[in-house]
Amino acid sequence: MSRDMRERAAAARWKPGRKWYHPFLAAMVIRTSKFVMTTMNTLTIEGLERFVQLRQGRGRGLLTYSNHVSLFDDPLLPSNFTLPRYEEIRWVAADALNFFGNRPKAWLFTAGKAVPIVRGGGLDQPGFHFLRDRLATGEWVHIFPEGGRTRDPQARMGDSFKPGIGRLMAEARPVLLPFYHYGMHEVLPVGAKLPRRGRTVRVVLGEAVDCDDAYVTAAAQRAGDAALEGPALWEALAAAAHDALRRLEIEVHPAAGGAR
Repeated sequence: MSRDMRERAAAARWKPGRKWYHPFLAAMVIRTSKFVMTTMNTLTIEGLERFVQLRQGRGRGLLTYSNHVSLFDDPLLPSNFTLPRYEEIRWVAADALNFFGNRPKAWLFTAGKAVPIVRGGGLDQPGFHFLRDRLATGEWVHIFPEGGRTRDPQARMGDSFKPGIGRLMAEARPVLLPFYHYGMHEVLPVGAKLPRRGRTVRVVLGEAVDCDDAYVTAAAQRAGDAALEGPALWEALAAAAHDALRRLEIEVHPAAGGAR
């Protein structure tokens, strides 16, 4: 079976809809994630009050996004943002093949509010539309807009984001909150099957951005045309989101300014 067929078969295993046991499975994963990050390792989170204030306000969808270093950046990091109720847990875009590649995985990650995305499948796929709709109803969605884990030897971000984040910004008009983390490449390096202990991870949350008409227009103007729409607008918004996270990377990453 080709990779494309396997990816689409994986995505088809996703059956959205809450089951009675979903909160129990999610709570187990959250507790395990907190143990890994705060008992086995040391985790510091700066700016968490911004996240808390945004979720207390509710009403508006919240789109968080971050750099992507290890296979389990999520749930290991967002689980430590402390949201006890299942309804308040984030939805997360997840690679269809990695997280829904067989029935047990699909069962577990569906309970954890992961939504399969087929790489290279474009933006008109069920998982993407589902995430957009969750934002439109005021829920929390997290994505990794690089489209995959970094392969930079020093775990630095890539030079651009995929346009999906821009489309979510344009169509759902959420509040946008970036965060950058450093140290996950040591906790769970590429190829590792189990997390290591004794490492330190730093998470820094940036300033929230309201993706209202004024913000969208300003992003389009910076791209050279205030009348941008469709894919060109998505690219402009993705570039603006990348710039915000890049500023956090320069603040947090000890080698962010170095040559690649």
